[in-house]
Amino acid sequence: MSDAIRLEGQTVDRFIYNSEELRRYLFTPHPMPAHSLQEYIETSTQITPQQLKAALAESVKAPDRHLAATLHRLDFINERDLALILSAGFGLPLVDPVGFDIQPEILKMIPVAFARQQLVMPLMMHEGMLVVAVTDPADNELLERLQFMTNKGIELAVATRNEILLAISAHYNTGEIANALDFVNIGQTPEAEDTARFNETAQGPLVQLVQNLIADAIIKRASDIHLRPEEDSADILFRIDGELRHQLTLNKRLHATIVSRLKILGGMDISERRIPQDGRARVSFSGKDIDLRLSVVPDVNGEDVVIRLLDSQYAMHRLEDLGYEGTDAERIKSLLDRTSGMFLVTGPTGSGKSTTLYTVLAQIKSDTINIITIEDPVEYHMKGIAQIQVNQQTGYTFAKALRAILRHDPDVIMVGEIRDEETARISVESALTGHLVLSTLHTNSAAATITRFLEIGIPSYLISSTLSGVLAQRLVRSNCPHCLVVEEVSEGIRLEMGATLDELFYKGAGCDKCDQRGTHGRRAVYELLVMTNVIRTALVGGIAAHEIQQLAVDNGMTTLATHALHLAQQKYISLHEAYRVRLD
Repeated sequence: MSDAIRLEGQTVDRFIYNSEELRRYLFTPHPMPAHSLQEYIETSTQITPQQLKAALAESVKAPDRHLAATLHRLDFINERDLALILSAGFGLPLVDPVGFDIQPEILKMIPVAFARQQLVMPLMMHEGMLVVAVTDPADNELLERLQFMTNKGIELAVATRNEILLAISAHYNTGEIANALDFVNIGQTPEAEDTARFNETAQGPLVQLVQNLIADAIIKRASDIHLRPEEDSADILFRIDGELRHQLTLNKRLHATIVSRLKILGGMDISERRIPQDGRARVSFSGKDIDLRLSVVPDVNGEDVVIRLLDSQYAMHRLEDLGYEGTDAERIKSLLDRTSGMFLVTGPTGSGKSTTLYTVLAQIKSDTINIITIEDPVEYHMKGIAQIQVNQQTGYTFAKALRAILRHDPDVIMVGEIRDEETARISVESALTGHLVLSTLHTNSAAATITRFLEIGIPSYLISSTLSGVLAQRLVRSNCPHCLVVEEVSEGIRLEMGATLDELFYKGAGCDKCDQRGTHGRRAVYELLVMTNVIRTALVGGIAAHEIQQLAVDNGMTTLATHALHLAQQKYISLHEAYRVRLD
């Protein structure tokens, strides 16, 4: 993505990344914008006439929202382009506050809770004025509140929403930890803390610290938070894009108190420290409801906590958003445009199987069909479908739930996971009797999924009659587009992946945009096996997994390794990442 766009033939100033650059900008006289914000938008080469017409029509319905915000809400421009247009239209500096050198006394002027809620980031003092980054410089009410709160004149700069949230996460944490340490430094060991004392101080700095750790994880797209006790300290780690990343090291005195707070949040017993406990909670952040699944396990150094974060309002609505390319996305939709049969998604834990199935459900959901899911647990909440959670402790298993819902007039059934012969048999019989069944398995490849069914006792003629397709997938880390460099790849890896010796591949070198990791986000790499008459006939006669694989390739299937190589050739991922997820 470019850091500049063209407006009426001129290039908007690039982002400012530190206080020295910003001070130099503010000391330099800048003429007032020659055009209004709407005139800048109308001459922008980023926006088509059709998009502009649609946005103007929408603006009539919401006169309090300026045109740039309407374009963003309609997905005609992204966050970064919105900031570029607002910077040009209002004649304000454009900043990226994440790496700014911000003094601690500046942060004290605006509380972290207010900063997160209102999307503002204090940057520095300039000639008696407080310079603040905001997402919307047209919000006069926010400007007045900032002036009243700080008792200072306010000078505005423009930044994106995401960069402001990341900057808050990066800069405010140190002060919060210090406040929390003051809170626990009362002459008692954390182990002596009891429920009554904890509840008395439930509104203290420690609670704010826990809330902000969870908020930071959401902002950074973490799927899990790990609180790991060590002998003399405690580490906070986030799992981002499938990889654990260290975030903070806390004073050991904070550990037991934070664990107690998390136990209360998850509805667990804070006095019990000898046995594992599980809990759940829900928090709201930035207009989203996030489900938390908490697991506490005793460790030699204390209690180890892992929190899984699940966005209960599922946002993906298209297979293409997950990385499924046009032809394959259409083939998957074709397989699902049936009234019966079975479609399976397979891969190891954490390969995005549930995400793919929910995207599929979003594609086929309709008022005319009855969709019922059986899950353990229900990860995403979707309107318009019935979602059932199994309970192994009470004996309410996948098989029992499946039997029950067959009397509930379903058209489409999603079984969260086929774990045993009974569930597999009922699923196959359901597909055979006129239901579309979707489910997942833990197998390495699409072909191995078919042989797994045979191994657990499902007759080949039933599989041949019901199975329509198998999607085997992995998640790969995408290259950060802001710091691509040529990747050095050994001859052995090239040969094993089927790449030529002179092909160029790229990786992310690491920059502020990707937290120096070189990767940002993940996408699916996959192979789609469609059951053809040739495979069905061979299956009934008896066939091994590698023979099924070869027949599928002969009938047009792109293998997972070939698809990964294709993504590397397109610069989406590194060749080493493609090599990491290859199938043997």
